[in-house]
Amino acid sequence: MANNFKKIIDRMMWVPTSVAPNTHTAGASLCSDLRSDVSRTPYVYFFSSSSLFHRYNTVTKGWDTTTSAGVGGTTNIGSASVFLPTGRTTGDIGSSAFGTSTTTLYLANTSGINYLYGANTLANRGGSGEYGFKIRVIGKTAGKTEERFIVANTGNGMPMTVELNAPLSFTPTTGDTYELLSGRVLLINPGSTSSTYLREYDVAANSFVTLGPSLPVGLATETSLVAFDEQYTPYDCHPGEGMIKGGYLYDSGQVDRYALVATGTASASLTGQATGGDYDVVANEYRSFQLRIVEDTTNPGAVGQRNFISSHTAGPSPVYTLGTSWSVQPSSTAKYVIEMPNLLFMRTASSTTFYTLNYGRQTFLNGSMSISANAWTTAFSAAGSALAQGGFMVPCWGMRPDTARNARHGHILMFRGGGLPTLDLFDLSAAGTGSWTSNVTYDGMGITLSTGSCGTYDSVSNEGRFFYLNRYITSGTNNTMFRFDVRNRTMAPIIAPDILQTAGASVGCRMAAVAAIDGDDVYSSVTMIHMASTVTHEFLVLA
Repeated sequence: MANNFKKIIDRMMWVPTSVAPNTHTAGASLCSDLRSDVSRTPYVYFFSSSSLFHRYNTVTKGWDTTTSAGVGGTTNIGSASVFLPTGRTTGDIGSSAFGTSTTTLYLANTSGINYLYGANTLANRGGSGEYGFKIRVIGKTAGKTEERFIVANTGNGMPMTVELNAPLSFTPTTGDTYELLSGRVLLINPGSTSSTYLREYDVAANSFVTLGPSLPVGLATETSLVAFDEQYTPYDCHPGEGMIKGGYLYDSGQVDRYALVATGTASASLTGQATGGDYDVVANEYRSFQLRIVEDTTNPGAVGQRNFISSHTAGPSPVYTLGTSWSVQPSSTAKYVIEMPNLLFMRTASSTTFYTLNYGRQTFLNGSMSISANAWTTAFSAAGSALAQGGFMVPCWGMRPDTARNARHGHILMFRGGGLPTLDLFDLSAAGTGSWTSNVTYDGMGITLSTGSCGTYDSVSNEGRFFYLNRYITSGTNNTMFRFDVRNRTMAPIIAPDILQTAGASVGCRMAAVAAIDGDDVYSSVTMIHMASTVTHEFLVLA
């Protein structure tokens, strides 16, 4: 459908939808996949008050109950959840003798957790009628990286054969690898004892596993999570293109993907473009981000490598100094993308410490710190002030930075809560350990946020600039809704559901956004469960 919305004349509306299976109470949370194209999973996930795990399908408008989350007791104050697009399922591709071709892949094994997938369950994401899950193929012989959607698969473990929706430009061979980009949901719960439980729900396998790394702190009365993920991109880039839209077409599957072109490399560096692409980056704008080689037909073994940026010069021809040497040095004409690192950031109430989980597949090395895969750290800079109830963190990676880079992809904004309007800022790239700035000025600073306030980022609509939030005031009052412009730092009221907040405040996130995709038209759908209730509303973002 075309967006024929007329500002002022037309009215955006909250629409009642299916009631949630459980009441939203303290510690319960919603989360969603914030990818900006058809690879996103169209579900809102609900970690409910009874520790059950539910899914709301934004396409078919229905809820289901998946299973008990198994998090060691009911959800509690401090519980939280977050969607991580980068999945765990990776492995090797078998040779053509086993049936691999440009449209059929023989997945010989799986690295890490070996989930059991049913026949054709990878071909449809939860009965939504949309595309199957996306798979990335890294051709170490061809020197190419390409992504396709799965339309059929054999079941019950590895080895597995999958069929693709469109041919690859090369035939994979032995030694090539794959990554299933289905995503996962991380659940964090203090449990019924002093122990903290970390559970992970694999979207494609529809199953849970218990994670090994223990949290470095006991969770307090409010927890806020922000995921930086290589699959998350600005509103005008597809996953796989990174933060800067390149001019070189490196993959033409369901969507065309573009990359940047190197002009030189060394053992632990890469030089960018003299014109176009990343020619105008400012110094260290993408420090601690990752640089991934997506094509190199001269040195094909370099393809698929991820390396973290420890520093870089300003353009033209920016030089990216890396946290470690290349395993295989790329050629001077390799194609690359600059992506966010696979890091989860966490704040918990009454603490200034900034907690970080490396949920990627390799050690994070940015020249200032080392974080092993599947491990936590407190090495990033602590904030000047603590998080309080009603506070939350806000990412900024969906927007385009202004020319002066006053707003950047590496920024995380944090409303402190506790009945205050105060906004703090974390800049991932300001130093090797990042940097916090306290009490940032913004327009609309009279809006105080207390217990029960929460929100969700919309990285797709309106140039990825808005974070939508529900401000809880007191029982018996109308809902009050706002949206915050993460680029221009302006708070403005928006239309609210016509329903009273009839229950006392409790902590936990009650909102989530999902990209609403209809052909070339891409909007966002915001879902909200009301305080201590099963009543659910949706809001289609049109302006």
